[in-house]
Amino acid sequence: MCEEEQQPQPPSRRGVLRWGAAAAAVPAAASLAVAVWPSQSAAGAAAGTAGGGGAFYRTARGDTLRSISARFLGTEQRWTELYRLNRQELGRSGEPRAGQQLVLPESPDGAATRGFAPLPATAKPLPVPPEGYRLDRIGDNFYAVTAGGTQAAFLVTTAGVVVIDAPPSLAEALPAAIRRVTGKKVTHLVYSHDHADHTANASAFGDVVRIAHTATAERIKANQDPGRPMPTVTFTDRYRLDLGGERLLLSYPGANHETGNILIHAPRQRAAMMVDVVMPGWAPFRAWGTADSVPGVLRAHDQLARMDIDTYIGGHVHRLGTKEDIKVSREFVRDLWKETSGAIAATDMGPFFGKVEAGNNWAGFDLYLQAVADKVEPVIHRKWLGRLGAVDVFTRENALTVALSQIVDAPRDL
Repeated sequence: MCEEEQQPQPPSRRGVLRWGAAAAAVPAAASLAVAVWPSQSAAGAAAGTAGGGGAFYRTARGDTLRSISARFLGTEQRWTELYRLNRQELGRSGEPRAGQQLVLPESPDGAATRGFAPLPATAKPLPVPPEGYRLDRIGDNFYAVTAGGTQAAFLVTTAGVVVIDAPPSLAEALPAAIRRVTGKKVTHLVYSHDHADHTANASAFGDVVRIAHTATAERIKANQDPGRPMPTVTFTDRYRLDLGGERLLLSYPGANHETGNILIHAPRQRAAMMVDVVMPGWAPFRAWGTADSVPGVLRAHDQLARMDIDTYIGGHVHRLGTKEDIKVSREFVRDLWKETSGAIAATDMGPFFGKVEAGNNWAGFDLYLQAVADKVEPVIHRKWLGRLGAVDVFTRENALTVALSQIVDAPRDL
């Protein structure tokens, strides 16, 4: 889809079936006819009718999902709703052909609201026990705690408890879960990385041995957050923690989600934890969680995929992961990278700078990146909606992030 196509088009004089009782009585989508009101525009007909039922629009030449959404739904951002309602009729490009009948969402007032695709079964929340959190046992002595979409873990040894991360959202659940399992004290805390949503309750565990990558220690020092006390042990490449008959292997695969974000391996339990890289059952978060290195996120996926493990802890969402979850997430991020690369190759940057004020490089570059995302987004939706959760939420922003990374990082190993 070229940049010109994403601009809202003038209202068509082809009609839409009225919202309301008459529309509600019409048969299923495949047999619906489109009513035409020659005396008023389609946009006027849609906006001027009232309550309940559904509607259809017969597309004209030059229509795109974004232009139709802007015309009838109040904002071009609701094009994803049109896509979901009509995905069986749309071709590989994800855009309509002239003369197609498209179902319109039931929104006659043009309110700038946004609907989202339903979550597939693999992304839906699991039942939460009365305690208010899920406590999953992983082999012997290793546990994961999940509540409100956030996860931490702990390892029980004969010499004490090793906690991995201390999210503020688990300030009550994590200590309570430890008490359910053991009366031993927490003696060690591992920082997976610096981000506050995973570590800002670390001070609650008191004077313990705190282990982190050197880059994480530098960030903690710079942020001056009393909730994240400085690590007492740091490493740059690998660190082996042997305590009370148990072992954790900590390693650094290079900058990824964050510089200093490490991989934690419990070999006896055949489990691994790496936060904010693979989200079991889900597409990546916005801008890949402000990733320090998008190529590093892909490389971390490669390393995780090579591990001989059964259980994976991703730090977020509703359940633990498996080897298959890592495989699917790797397939998705590789696909997004590939489709974005193809869109960049097919999109000439130069013309977009002619559409803005001379010298406004930011604006010209934004138009170019948006045009790249216009090509990527519908393809990813077509292939991945229903396979991973929230593909429709952040894919466009993640395509923009990937496009910028491909231009400025320019890795040759991916």
